[in-house]
Amino acid sequence: MDNTSYDEIFQKIRINFLFNHPFLSVLALSIPTIYAQNKFSAFQTNGMHISVDLEKLSLYSAQEITYLYAHTLLHIVLKHPYRQKTREKKLWNQACDLVVNLIMSKFSNIGEMPKDEILDLDLENKCVEEVYEILYKEQEEDSESSTKEKKEDEEIKTKANEKGKLKSYIYDESKLDIEEVNDDKTNQGDREKLDGIIIQALSIAKKSSKEYIGLQVEIDTLIKPEISLQDSLKEYLIASLFEKTSTYNRPNRRFIHSGLYLPGNKKSDELIEVYIALDSSSSVSLDEYKKFLGVVKDVCDGFYEYKVVVLPFDLKVKEEHIIKFDSFNPLNQEELFIPKSDGGTDFDEVLRYLKKSSEIRSENLLMVLSDGEFDINESLVSNTIFIISDRKNLKRFESYGRVIQFNL
Repeated sequence: MDNTSYDEIFQKIRINFLFNHPFLSVLALSIPTIYAQNKFSAFQTNGMHISVDLEKLSLYSAQEITYLYAHTLLHIVLKHPYRQKTREKKLWNQACDLVVNLIMSKFSNIGEMPKDEILDLDLENKCVEEVYEILYKEQEEDSESSTKEKKEDEEIKTKANEKGKLKSYIYDESKLDIEEVNDDKTNQGDREKLDGIIIQALSIAKKSSKEYIGLQVEIDTLIKPEISLQDSLKEYLIASLFEKTSTYNRPNRRFIHSGLYLPGNKKSDELIEVYIALDSSSSVSLDEYKKFLGVVKDVCDGFYEYKVVVLPFDLKVKEEHIIKFDSFNPLNQEELFIPKSDGGTDFDEVLRYLKKSSEIRSENLLMVLSDGEFDINESLVSNTIFIISDRKNLKRFESYGRVIQFNL
């Protein structure tokens, strides 16, 4: 098929987008498309334009071409090429394809997904960075297994589930459609122009249809400010340190001469006391435990005196593995050992333990590090901040205290 014929196909696709997916229409009319020989896939993008290989494109039907065109446009609107940074190329492409295909699985009138595309329904409602981490860990686990186990595992992963969808991690180089880019070398004017197009497209998508709900996780990831865990904890601790508490033990002197006995303000103690409930049954690795505790120590070092108590727990508090460090006895990460378990999670046991031990006071800070797969039935014992690793569980704890995502 010559270029003219493909021009007609793309013209029809853009008309389809105009009537069925206006936000894709904005992108299709604004993002340059060129014909070239691609190294890997039929469609490739560097985030600024789309390169189409006609020879590779001949392997697909018109409906599949429609799907692949929309798929590539979503890589651009979600800035997948620029979000790769130092991540491994093939695994990043795989993560991005999984996320885009999950989003498009909710679309109608979007063509037909080619049989060589990958889809995993277990990864719904996760941003591409989360999917990448999951794939990275699975890749490490696979590398430790035997050749026989790998083969059996691959056979299982390519079987259709009850909904007829493939849960597949089989991924070869012919699907690499995202080119590596150096953000520093991108023309600033071109980037600003692209950002304007993306903002316009996302605004249309957000208002247009319930079909685009799957886009919300990626949109939120794109537009949220990058605030580090360390900054969030420091902000929380500073607020706690300088917070003034009303008390009648120290009456307000301004009104005593008038015969009015009103409460005065008492400044919090200089000693920062932090309790960390560490979920040892979650997907958080030992290395992540160490990084997290290192962040806490670095933050506490900014204060004159601090005391930190780490309470590992699953279905109960592991009293034999409780860790304590303070301003005079710093954390020794080399001696850190917290055994993980395959059991469930019962955060209520932490609250019962703290109430029973009477160690914690209401003005202290309790940090909860977990994937968030638990319910709360006991009353909280102090100011509480939930540091959750699984995005889907963030909102369930907002009524209990501050919630931030754990992503080191």
